[in-house]
Amino acid sequence: MKLHVALALFLTACLDPQHGDAVEDLGPEVAGIRTGPTHRAGQPCTTCHSGKGPGSPEFVAAGTIYASRINLVAMPGVTVVLTDANGSTETAVSNEVGNFYIESSRWSPTYPVHVELQSGAFTKQMKTRIGRNAGCGFCHQGTGDSSHSPAVFLKDIGE
Repeated sequence: MKLHVALALFLTACLDPQHGDAVEDLGPEVAGIRTGPTHRAGQPCTTCHSGKGPGSPEFVAAGTIYASRINLVAMPGVTVVLTDANGSTETAVSNEVGNFYIESSRWSPTYPVHVELQSGAFTKQMKTRIGRNAGCGFCHQGTGDSSHSPAVFLKDIGE
């Protein structure tokens, strides 16, 4: 398995050095967490799962949901509703580490895409639309600064 991952990283870096650097910048896997639906919570999933590899399957949308802007605790059981420009809708539910994903074999959206989070009676809509890359971690990185949005969170404090 490790040889396959190393070979995939090597080939990715040779074919697209910029993509290879982005994959390498993610760092190693966390010890004790197997690759799969619960690994790399909070990271930009489509870096590896974009069709350029080394992750498989390819995702059309993926990310991690947290409880609140300042409480970065994984939020399982949140329904993520994505609606594309043509009104086509696809949903996913966040798992025990807050991760969700939609495989490209399941849905091929027409951009821009609208996002809504649902948990019980609570609903939160993303204020902007996704115009291209639906890997949430590309824009939503941490608490937010001048170039990045905060992590994807369900509730502001007090909601």
